[in-house]
Amino acid sequence: MAKGKPGADSSSLVTTQVQVKNLIQLAFELFAETPVIWGRYFTSVATSGTVEYRHLKENQILRDNNIRVLPIARQTRHVNGSEELGTADAKKNVEDLILTFGKDHLATLGGEFVLVLDVEGSPPLSVSYYKGWAQTVLSHSQEFTGGMVKVLPCVYAPRGDDATWSAVATASNQGVPCHGAWIARWRIRGCGRPLEFDNSIVLPRVQIPFDVLLWQYADECHGGDGFDCNEINPNIDFEAKLISKCVLPPDMREIVF
Repeated sequence: MAKGKPGADSSSLVTTQVQVKNLIQLAFELFAETPVIWGRYFTSVATSGTVEYRHLKENQILRDNNIRVLPIARQTRHVNGSEELGTADAKKNVEDLILTFGKDHLATLGGEFVLVLDVEGSPPLSVSYYKGWAQTVLSHSQEFTGGMVKVLPCVYAPRGDDATWSAVATASNQGVPCHGAWIARWRIRGCGRPLEFDNSIVLPRVQIPFDVLLWQYADECHGGDGFDCNEINPNIDFEAKLISKCVLPPDMREIVF
């Protein structure tokens, strides 16, 4: 067993102050190093509020700390819906991601990026919804950017959500791709440094035909306004499978508005 590199995710802006420190400063103190990725939400261009990624406030601080954004598609109440609903949501998610960072900037980073569907377990994911969502994430990202950017569908869900992992496995075996799993199985409540990555603890009970990329092992470090703690799977090709497919934000000092 081994330990992977640390990551974080939050429903708050990374600039949020807790105990007179922003979330990135708190994460550095916890991990004794800067997290390599930070998960934030992308629902639609029209979605308001601080749960959504706010590039004007978050881009620069993330870039200055060399932290890449792990994009999360957030419509958890929809995920047991129809294929048509999955298709409609995927278009909104993809357009939000691409318009937030810009297709030209994304192309300079390699042009392929993961987008993680947030499934919290209640309701679980349906095969129909995943098919519509995943296929549209791939196709619409290329159509919307004239082939400059391809967005790759992934799934976040609790380790014990057998219904969700069965649905993704079924769709994958039917030719609908999943480019990786993000597993939530909390072994610590609150703040904690990465643990030994043990497949018997992390991997779902359902056999899945794709890699586990990331393990969320602790929640609500510094409370609800803080962040969750994650560990990249040390057994994958870190660069090829994950980090190159997350977004290093553009330097806002070089952008003319």
